[in-house]
Amino acid sequence: RFFVFVGAVLMALAASPAAADPWARPGDLALRHDVQLLADAGIIRSPVTTWPIPWGTLTADLAAIDDCNTAQVGWNGGASADRAVCTRLDEPGVAAALARLQSRIATVRGLRGLQPNARLGARTDDGVWLRTFEDTPRDDLEARVGVSWMGDRFAVRAQVGYATDPIEGDREWRGDGSYLAAIFANQVIYAGALDRWWGPGHSDSLILSSNARPVSALGLERNVARPFETRWLSWLGPWNYSLVWGFLESGRDIPDARLTAFRFNFRPTENLEIGLSRAAQWCGQDRPCGFSTFTDLVLGRDNRGGDGLTEDTEPGNQLAAVDFRWRSPFMRQPWAIYGQATAEDEAGGTPSLWFGQLGVEAWGQINAGWLSGRWRAHLEYSNTLAGFYKDEKRYDGAYEHSIYTSGYRYYRRAIGASLDGDSKVLSAGMTLVDRNERTWHALLRAGTLNELGDGAGRDAIHSVAPEETKIFSAQLSHRRELHYNGLKLGTVGAGLGLQSADNEVTGESETDV
Repeated sequence: RFFVFVGAVLMALAASPAAADPWARPGDLALRHDVQLLADAGIIRSPVTTWPIPWGTLTADLAAIDDCNTAQVGWNGGASADRAVCTRLDEPGVAAALARLQSRIATVRGLRGLQPNARLGARTDDGVWLRTFEDTPRDDLEARVGVSWMGDRFAVRAQVGYATDPIEGDREWRGDGSYLAAIFANQVIYAGALDRWWGPGHSDSLILSSNARPVSALGLERNVARPFETRWLSWLGPWNYSLVWGFLESGRDIPDARLTAFRFNFRPTENLEIGLSRAAQWCGQDRPCGFSTFTDLVLGRDNRGGDGLTEDTEPGNQLAAVDFRWRSPFMRQPWAIYGQATAEDEAGGTPSLWFGQLGVEAWGQINAGWLSGRWRAHLEYSNTLAGFYKDEKRYDGAYEHSIYTSGYRYYRRAIGASLDGDSKVLSAGMTLVDRNERTWHALLRAGTLNELGDGAGRDAIHSVAPEETKIFSAQLSHRRELHYNGLKLGTVGAGLGLQSADNEVTGESETDV
């Protein structure tokens, strides 16, 4: 049965090199670079740190610069000539990035009828590898085949996948990537299992990332990001939101719990983008699921002992996050700083027990023979120890809960940062997209996983290291398009990594290739 399925995948590989989807999905490093470069140039005005990004909002932004000889729409929606944006087409790489994105949008828009798609992925490692924004296999062998269709207002994808030797409790057969979506009154309404990445980080997102398998959910989001028309709120600039109502697995300690998440993302200036996010686990077997419970959750009335709440009536497990990305305004230098702070608890009506992330990125062009192309580098530090900045830190706090004891995880993988709780990791990465549109990505990571973990209690369910482990890893990956006689067959990617892991409890050391 499995080999018949893999055969179907291989036969479908040449069917369609592009996906007929209403979103630009997370995982494509080259696409993310182009989108961010155009956003920094002021050509894309929508927020771009909430993935997936609707093609509709990117299309609307690019349409505004189709004719730079006419008056443009001002940053906050007022009619004004914005010729400064037109001059930025002369900045290194901007015009080329614009052409590539326009070509990709035209390809997606041009896909009509049923579009078959397929993917085959494998990995050989046995160690503790941490997933990033890049789309890489989660299991030893993954195969999927599907079909999609997209019209002017409706889109659908039916997809079935198979994974060998999945993580304990997970399924071999799955429908990840399937969805049904519709656009009404500038809103995208959908049901499906989509990868998400909320935040500006490259190696991690602390609140919602693509580390775990996508949670099946109902969703609502804006299709095109526009500013508020009222002068009281127009200063927020273009904004969007994303609402997720997800359904967690039945094999949890609290079976069939819900995951509700909300994000509001806005750009008050061309150089600054801000995101506000909340996520909560609630409901589930033998837990309160009524409207009053949801109201208490939304209003933050979820601490035991307050408002008459007991263990039996406590609404759920909440997290809140704020993130930013600020591009240097000084002579438009090509660098930016970004960060994300996530709160695990609430005290006195405000978020508390913060853990965080801080990073810096730079980008540019390089001309050095076969290395010629566009590059983006980042240095990123993530610390998921709740209250890491205090003298009294809260171990076993981040991504954990006294009632939802399976934690902020889905099929035993963290829904937030891939390094899970009580961990600190420094990452240094660089992506190069060469002149032949082939992507190279190098990444170094070093840090401590599950600090003070001893393999007992909550430490035992830590998704990557039940005991305190120090790691160092180096990875290199490559992705390119496949062509045959001028026909695009799809893409192929490969990666190689080396990692050392030192268990601080047992004293054992392991090197994994």
